[in-house]
Amino acid sequence: MHRSIVRTGIAAAIASVLLQLGGCGSGSGDSGTSSSSTAPATTTSIGGTVAAGSALVGASVTLIDATGAQVTTTTGAQGAYSLSVKGLTLPFFIIAQDAGGLAAPLSSVVARLPTGSAPAVANVTTLTTALAATLTASGNPIELASNTTLAKVTLQSVQLATITLDTIITNLLTQNGLQTAGFDPIGTAFTPDHTGADAVIDSLSLVTGANGGRTLVSNAAPGTTVALNNTTAQGVALAASPTAANYLEPLAALLTACAANGALNSAACAPAIDASFKESGSTDLATAHGLSETTMTGAVFGSPKTLAFFTRNGKQLALVQLPFTLASGVPGVLYSIAQPLATPVTLAGGTQLGWDLIGDQSSFAVAIRSHLQRRTYLDTRLNDVNRYEAGLDITIPTASNPNVYSASVTGPGLAAPVWLMPRAASGNSTLGLADSALSAPPLTPATTASNTALYRWSWQSRSSTASFTPPTSTGFYAAQALDASTVPLYSTYMVTFYDKNGAQLGQSSVINPGSPLNAAAGDSIPWPTLLMNDATTQFLTPGTTLADAQYALSVTWSGLVNDGLNLAYPVTSPGIAATASASGSVTQVNGFAVGAANNPTAGQYQATISAGVDSAGVQTCTNCPFPALTSGGSRLIQLGGARDGTAYIDITQYND
Repeated sequence: MHRSIVRTGIAAAIASVLLQLGGCGSGSGDSGTSSSSTAPATTTSIGGTVAAGSALVGASVTLIDATGAQVTTTTGAQGAYSLSVKGLTLPFFIIAQDAGGLAAPLSSVVARLPTGSAPAVANVTTLTTALAATLTASGNPIELASNTTLAKVTLQSVQLATITLDTIITNLLTQNGLQTAGFDPIGTAFTPDHTGADAVIDSLSLVTGANGGRTLVSNAAPGTTVALNNTTAQGVALAASPTAANYLEPLAALLTACAANGALNSAACAPAIDASFKESGSTDLATAHGLSETTMTGAVFGSPKTLAFFTRNGKQLALVQLPFTLASGVPGVLYSIAQPLATPVTLAGGTQLGWDLIGDQSSFAVAIRSHLQRRTYLDTRLNDVNRYEAGLDITIPTASNPNVYSASVTGPGLAAPVWLMPRAASGNSTLGLADSALSAPPLTPATTASNTALYRWSWQSRSSTASFTPPTSTGFYAAQALDASTVPLYSTYMVTFYDKNGAQLGQSSVINPGSPLNAAAGDSIPWPTLLMNDATTQFLTPGTTLADAQYALSVTWSGLVNDGLNLAYPVTSPGIAATASASGSVTQVNGFAVGAANNPTAGQYQATISAGVDSAGVQTCTNCPFPALTSGGSRLIQLGGARDGTAYIDITQYND
């Protein structure tokens, strides 16, 4: 009843803001039809700013019209783009992908072009993506890339979505001096300078909801989220940010200057990195994230993005995202913790630095993030059901934790402690999840045959005729499926570390920067496609030439989805896991590709995966090929990557 009343109120409010939203220069509106007293639209070009916390330079921008026709361009300085729309049919759907593909695509919808010859303004930002999400049933704006879905978008639906969004962000609009009624995020031109509309964008994050739709959250109160779809009402107004949007901006230049000298530690990088900085067992920001000083030399850092303000031990802190681009042009992102300084530091030119990086203060190397995987089986074993699985990716590198033999993890979504221990498999340098339920730390020389660090709390069959039942008494499937919507965003997990004799070594608190997901979210993800050429097919088929033991395999995949849009997450960790069973013993060998993948054609990639090479490129064993695919054995090829703090893994597997 309440929702019905609210929706009626929104519809009534349209009349009061119709002029603001439908006026000349607006990027939203009707399909261009006009009365006899109104001049027809003559605009033949459209453009605007692509931004999400910072301007996206070099982003790919594609406009799709109501008939499915496409035009594409690339953003320039300050995230600006321009496209010709001559001969195209309204409404338009615009989708932008950052150059590295490290964040989910941004979207925008244009239902009306202004009269006159001036180019129409159509920004593509966090706000416009949120607006587009409210035009869909699922909350996934990529639905609008289908011209049949797009053709149903109307002027009224865009106006209604705009009013709903303005109400949700009214506190942030007021904080940044913008009108709270009739603000048009699509058609209002702005400069990406961390003021005005850009400051509103800085203070918000658009995350993936538990089932795959988009959810809007303010960094001031991450516990309050708004799920976006065509039933979203005005019930929640997100909190305004407690600081100015550019409060961390000085860090970008300071970190870039440090990286130029090949060092990202407190001694070389004060005042950006605090004297007490510690993260994942390291006092160096790069090392804490598995990056070497050589790799980071010459890296350029972009505008830091605050995901959440929170309080720990009575102290205000911030979970921040630090984007960077290596000297080679490869983009990346780090997550860290920032703290306010007792006394701000005055930098050259008079700029005030009020916060620095302190890290997670962990004495151990550990990272936890959400994960979502798609599993495809080429065999016909009874329980090998094509499915999605979701949960947590728990990474504890062995080389960085030489005295750690095992670890337990507790926290939101975990009904009982989750245990990790040394793997039986060769070619991997992280602890694996226990292959049976444990109640105490394992002792040397125990190992796990699970060969995974992906804990599953949700699973869903991709088949309408087959269901999946997880094996009982394992350490990597939850005893009962979890609804991830009950797990708070940016949850903290407690990790306890033990030595080989079961003695406790210490504990660390770790924040998950990704969104807690259900397996159902798999339907909303643009997955890469493993191309099944002769080599791949033979490698995954018993009785073929390449079914014998192999030291390496070249794999090819495509990132193209939705009629040729290159929207799949970037595959940065292509790998193989192979198992053989003979005479009562089991041999497991993993392998990963080293370096960036080749890009022989647009949207297509290729890499060579070598046996025994771990994800850091280290050869962990000698004369350890992928074992032959014979009875009792298995092989899988994984296409792993990450986006917005979440790990994505596409697996194609054959179990003999």
